[in-house]
Amino acid sequence: MPWVFGYEWGKITTFKTSWTTARRCAGIEDFRIHDLRHTFASWLVMQGESIYVVKELLGHASVTQTEIYAHLAPSQTREAVQRLLSF
Repeated sequence: MPWVFGYEWGKITTFKTSWTTARRCAGIEDFRIHDLRHTFASWLVMQGESIYVVKELLGHASVTQTEIYAHLAPSQTREAVQRLLSF
């Protein structure tokens, strides 16, 4: 089966039970599925991805929602100023 969560008999409507089972089997406590989404966004921003691209990937309606991750890329602001100074 190519899916992390799922079954072969039909459409997945929830993966709460599968998530709980996988988390318990891995010995992971106090970890929500939303934490994976947060990690995904954080890693993208830390790698220099545009906050606007991250917004689209997360499906946020507004970039304001995505700006919570902006603090993870302080080097981008320094690099922007350096580009301006070298102009």
